[in-house]
Amino acid sequence: MNVLVVTAYPPVLNMHGGGVRMYHNIRILSEEHSVHVLSFVESDEERAAVEAVRGICDSIAAIPRKADFRPRWFSLAPFLIHEFDTPEMREAVESEFRSRKIDVIQCEYLQMAQYRRPGPFSILTEHEAVSANAVAAFQREIDPVEKLRLFSRWMAALNYEVSACQKFDRVVTMTKEDAGYLRSYARRANIRHIPIGIDPEYFQPALQDPARPLEVLFIGNFRHTPNVEAADFLLREIAPCFPDVQFVIAGPYVPATLPRARNADFPGYVPDTRQLFHGANTVFMAPLFSGTGQRVKLLEAFAMASPVITTSVGALGFPILSGKQAIIADRVSDFHSSLTRLLAARELRARIGIEGRRMILEHFSWEKLQPEFLDFPCQ
Repeated sequence: MNVLVVTAYPPVLNMHGGGVRMYHNIRILSEEHSVHVLSFVESDEERAAVEAVRGICDSIAAIPRKADFRPRWFSLAPFLIHEFDTPEMREAVESEFRSRKIDVIQCEYLQMAQYRRPGPFSILTEHEAVSANAVAAFQREIDPVEKLRLFSRWMAALNYEVSACQKFDRVVTMTKEDAGYLRSYARRANIRHIPIGIDPEYFQPALQDPARPLEVLFIGNFRHTPNVEAADFLLREIAPCFPDVQFVIAGPYVPATLPRARNADFPGYVPDTRQLFHGANTVFMAPLFSGTGQRVKLLEAFAMASPVITTSVGALGFPILSGKQAIIADRVSDFHSSLTRLLAARELRARIGIEGRRMILEHFSWEKLQPEFLDFPCQ
């Protein structure tokens, strides 16, 4: 079959979590189908990165995206939808339909739902439940005026998301929680969840070096607000209380507004994140308090057998029993006490790291998930 995959961001490795998922989805589909990809790019760097995908699919085209910030006074759609609505992408989609028989169209991210065309089997991949994020922001807000604005944004996102889900033949989420949330509103939609996977052979635990100093690690693309919030939390609430421990905050687009603790290091974008992990001597701390979906950064930490401390939000999509595969902490005091425990007990760090990797091998390797991707568009 001819499968057309339309993506909001480059489907590449080592750039962002969604890119990892899209890359392997395309790779797996290409084993049995002819896969053609249209991807938005925002820079020459992204255009160059997209070229790496050419080897795993039949064709790929990079479509430049320049956001149009003009107000749409009479539109009920969320601004996110207009931001990804370009004549260039519409023409590229139409060109694919004119030049070949498309059997399946797969739209990656809600903002790409507008490129669905009638006829072929249609799939919408919801990397996050957009309206769930919107309602969470509304609930957290205290200022009455801002709360009213966020309520309007939530209603616009919910209306569009429910309508989109019910138009597609199938909707895929990363977690059971997002699938359940969307089903509660889009009752006619066919929704299932397929988690993100990882290659546990590539992400192998590092050799143990007991003499290596302990570190706390966080990795994120800081264009994503939950990652900025997490880094800010670490630097303000945690790092100052552990002055003898080095905190490594890795990832691109670190905002200048983040505090700079004396014991914090900012290596920026690291192409191979494996070099940041040092077994039980690296505690991966992910204080994620917003957002939905599944976190690739945690998949990597678990696969590398590093002990993980994260929140209930960060643990979404993982069958975690706190204290076994990871430690769940939702308050400042919980993070302080959990990190203190781990720093004091190497055996505990090693045991949690081993259990986290076992969870990956049992549930999240691409090899185990592959049948779900291959079965998906054929039904």
